[in-house]
Amino acid sequence: MNYPYGGPPSGPQQPYGGPPSGPQPQQPFGPPSGPQPQQPYPPQQGYPQQYPPQPYGAPGAHPAGQLAEWGTRVLGYLIDGAIPGAAYVILYIVMMSVIAGTASSGSESGMQTAGIVVLIVGLLAYLALAVFTIWNLCYRRGTTGQTLGQKVAKIKTVSEATGQPIGFGNAFLRQICHIVDSAICGLPIGWLAPLWDDKKQTWADKIVKTVVVVVPEGQQTPQAPGYGQPPQPGYGQPQQW
Repeated sequence: MNYPYGGPPSGPQQPYGGPPSGPQPQQPFGPPSGPQPQQPYPPQQGYPQQYPPQPYGAPGAHPAGQLAEWGTRVLGYLIDGAIPGAAYVILYIVMMSVIAGTASSGSESGMQTAGIVVLIVGLLAYLALAVFTIWNLCYRRGTTGQTLGQKVAKIKTVSEATGQPIGFGNAFLRQICHIVDSAICGLPIGWLAPLWDDKKQTWADKIVKTVVVVVPEGQQTPQAPGYGQPPQPGYGQPQQW
């Protein structure tokens, strides 16, 4: 066959849209062959490092705050002792006045009657002081964390593990431990232990696992249950904030 314009064609031409037979050019907007860049805002889960440490239950930390100094604790002890002590002094003066007045009358029967009255009043007074002491040092400390003296000194006794009041039973046990360690040693060495102890604990504190801490300014301690207290929400009822 004669070809008017030269030799025969080299082969069938590629249709439109077919792939070229030569090397493929690189895509101008293709993904780079190197390492992929990191996302600018990768999602983080939990942000654990941004949360402050929990105040209660943190290992090695004192749950409720700054430990009270020994001098502040002594102030609380003195106030707690001064309240029943003052009541006893007043009662003693009254009873001695009654006895002196009866003795001045010279009546033997009057002296006997006065002696019986003084004995009964004295027993009732000791009973009242014992009840007050148990209420203040055990019940009040166990339920609110503070005795009357500690409230004035702005300190409180709490559990070393939870930072909460220790309850009546542990407060009573703590008081017994104070009495026992003083009786065994003959000196109140257990009371002096906060002067050199790292946690400023007495021996009774170590046995019951309590610490005495400073109440921060503006913080209110829980009130002992009593009349006029609003009722607590029942089980399963959400609290309103």
